[in-house]
Amino acid sequence: MTSLWLLISGALVMLFAAWVPGASAQSMTPSELRNMSAADFQRHIDAEGAREFVHRLIKDIDPHSPEEPNYDIVLEHVAEGSNGWLHAAAQIAPFTDATFSQGLRVAIADALVANPAGVLKLIGTEEHFDEACGYPFVRQTETYMLQHRREALAALKKVQQPALAAKKESCRKSLMDTPTTTASGVSSPSTETRN
Repeated sequence: MTSLWLLISGALVMLFAAWVPGASAQSMTPSELRNMSAADFQRHIDAEGAREFVHRLIKDIDPHSPEEPNYDIVLEHVAEGSNGWLHAAAQIAPFTDATFSQGLRVAIADALVANPAGVLKLIGTEEHFDEACGYPFVRQTETYMLQHRREALAALKKVQQPALAAKKESCRKSLMDTPTTTASGVSSPSTETRN
């Protein structure tokens, strides 16, 4: 009887583990994430759900580890601006904590320079994208902000799709109307250059 009870208990535990979303998912190493394509990332979101996947990405962060946190690697991918990473960012954004969320805003603003059409298409679909034409940067110099403005405006000029004309013009106006000194929080210009 005891053997039967152990067998049934073990089977129930395995069924429960399979039923709980993300229960059997293993931690992802920074190396795995760095080499992951947007399609692979999307498969994880689809399989686990965005909320569970974001939780798994950030749950094992060790502030004393020399490894880069997983969310920083995701932000680097998003900032590169590929459509796949932008769509993934839109899916995970609602489930990010304050630090990850702010990082996403900055990465999306950076992606505006790399893929303006891709970012413009997602404006209005998720609030993080709605701030792409502003200055979500924290503690940046006026020099950095002015350089970002120049690069973003130059990138917007390349967008020729009629369906994006209104968003493009709105974005251009936002970039022009937002004072860079207010956004940067830095009162005097610096000679610091953008990486």
